[in-house]
Amino acid sequence: MKKYILLLIFLSLGIIAVHANDSIMQHTERLVANGKNVLLLFETKTCPYCKIFRKDIKEDKVLHKLLKDNFNLYSIPLDEYHEYEMGDKNPPKNTNTTSLKMGFTVKATPQIIMFDKNWNKIIQLPGYADPSMMKIFINYIVKGIYKKEDLNKYLKETGLIK
Repeated sequence: MKKYILLLIFLSLGIIAVHANDSIMQHTERLVANGKNVLLLFETKTCPYCKIFRKDIKEDKVLHKLLKDNFNLYSIPLDEYHEYEMGDKNPPKNTNTTSLKMGFTVKATPQIIMFDKNWNKIIQLPGYADPSMMKIFINYIVKGIYKKEDLNKYLKETGLIK
């Protein structure tokens, strides 16, 4: 009996540890900036690249810190219907999974949309971006480069595109 109790305790601690590592990606019906930039991840349960992106966030310490310090991250599961309150205004904008998908023309997953602190859409990435690419996109927003320089010009300067 003691063995089963110990096993149950270890399993519970393992589950808690997994969720603690993923704590920067939120699944909530209230999407707010609260003084940070915002990242929306449109995903599905069967999307392999969504899982890879989440794994990247957990395992790449620099990426994790950049996102944690500068962004509120929200998961938008497309294979589930949810009602959302979006924005920092009072009252916030009421929306739902279908409206978000249609409004941002999400046709495939993962789809990563990044906003500044005022909910101005800066970048929409259809598909997977590896950690080195994500860091470039994050710095474009965090350093305020988007305010004075076109994204394509910036990506050419960083060598991401030719």
